[in-house]
Amino acid sequence: MKKIFLYSSIVLTAFVSSCREIDDNISPNNVDPSEISPRQTLTAAQNLVMTAQAGTLNSLSNVWTNTWAGNYYYFGNPLTREYSLDISNTFGAGIWTSSYTAANNLQGIIDKGAGLPLHSAIARILKAYQLQYVVDFYGDAPYSEAFKGQSNLTPRYDDDAAIYRSLVEEINKAIADINATTQNGDNVVTPQEDVIFGGDMDNWEKFAKNVKLKILLRQSKVTDPAVRAFVDAQLQTLATGNTADFYLGDVIINPGYSNKNSATPNPLFSNYGAVNFQGSALNTNGWRLYKAAQYYANSVNGTLYGSATGDYRGSQMFRRATSSASPAPQAPSSVVGIKQGGAKPAGSTEWQYSFLGWKFIGTTFNEKLPVATPPSPNPDQGNQAIYAMIFQGDTSGGAYIAEVGAAMDGYLALGSENKLLLAEAATLYPSIFTFSAQSAYNSAVADSFDFYGLLPARATNYLAALNNTTVGWAGAPNKIAAIQYQRFASLANLRQVETYINFLKTGYPAIPNAENAIYPNKPYRLIYPISEYTGNSANVPNVSQAQVFVKNQFTPFWNQN
Repeated sequence: MKKIFLYSSIVLTAFVSSCREIDDNISPNNVDPSEISPRQTLTAAQNLVMTAQAGTLNSLSNVWTNTWAGNYYYFGNPLTREYSLDISNTFGAGIWTSSYTAANNLQGIIDKGAGLPLHSAIARILKAYQLQYVVDFYGDAPYSEAFKGQSNLTPRYDDDAAIYRSLVEEINKAIADINATTQNGDNVVTPQEDVIFGGDMDNWEKFAKNVKLKILLRQSKVTDPAVRAFVDAQLQTLATGNTADFYLGDVIINPGYSNKNSATPNPLFSNYGAVNFQGSALNTNGWRLYKAAQYYANSVNGTLYGSATGDYRGSQMFRRATSSASPAPQAPSSVVGIKQGGAKPAGSTEWQYSFLGWKFIGTTFNEKLPVATPPSPNPDQGNQAIYAMIFQGDTSGGAYIAEVGAAMDGYLALGSENKLLLAEAATLYPSIFTFSAQSAYNSAVADSFDFYGLLPARATNYLAALNNTTVGWAGAPNKIAAIQYQRFASLANLRQVETYINFLKTGYPAIPNAENAIYPNKPYRLIYPISEYTGNSANVPNVSQAQVFVKNQFTPFWNQN
């Protein structure tokens, strides 16, 4: 972890200097991070969390849920290791590195936040939010001795169950501090400092409960008596019959994303958008690298589970190229995907398959808004003339797409994701969460349709038709299977990490491997990055490739049963 601790403060300082003025008594030419107040660092730390979520964590989850496929028409042999499951200590390291970079900066706020308990509370919540994924992808990890900077460059590894417990305790401390702090004078978080909830501590407390609930639900299969007792006791602290006790909407972050320069776009758009910032050059390593995978496409276009499952969200998330814009959403049947690891069909072209859509291509038609011609400068004021995407390399609309896409919001959770979490809670623990699981599920689907600009009637009709299929609330083998299918359908592109981790736990939906996979199942974890084996060799567990594909002592504790 040596490299993380050496450079994370540099990254933070650079971001802070571009977002907020430094205290007057600190030289802007030689900033000592230890002298920077949490007031100046909170925005940067929040953005580092979004950056971590938008990187390898997101792309790998979309590939391993068979949502994305590589564009083998433009790239010779894309996603070879992701498809084949050739996991090693050089694979997926971005998840580890970006998570610890974000957590290290959040810990800095906590360490310096004794006089600013609300800032510290926000940092604790986000630290728990991000480090949960480290446990989910790696199991045991540095925690109690981590974040010490130069004083400890080789931290020991903590038991993953103990880390999960500590994360819950961090959230409990954050909630207690929020409730104990009177918001006045210095004890106020301003909208300029908090680019997620604008300093609304009621929303932070509700979101803290979401994160705590997610950590606890991950452990629903654990049978260890000590872990079980802690989880059961903590679930009781969240007991309610009212879903409004949790945060139900989208968790949005936007510190001022724009196409001003290469550092300012939303990291999701930088990674996966159609064009590069400020110009019309195609983002070939983002938007053109990834296409809809056949499994996801066939799930939402009505092929795999029957025509009743045709899902208009799919054609908003993934768009076919057209030579002219059409002021209407594309039909679900228009979603066409590439088979992961399959052979290229003879005579086919890349334009027959769906690209990433929605804001990654500038804008997607919104049924709830009027058509605006010529394009409105504000995408929320009406639909744009550029509905489809760049057609076969035509970049004439690139500057406009860059302007809209670079400024898009980031999402740390979607409203549909939050409501599906509550549906899961009420399904697994109905005596603790006494609200209706089905109502939360229905509300999640309606929320997702609304998020993608579709009329409420489409969600109503979809839910009614879905009930007669094996992935609907009434027709699925169990309610968790129905919830998981909606995670899969709803969270594509933005938050598919939750689908993947829960797939490892539940086996739903029945996601196939790529045709060229060398193992019969997805890995239950990743191998620690090579930086740990070279810089922290005395502490890092030695995990082999074969061991990540079977359940054993190295599997994250919540999935060992």
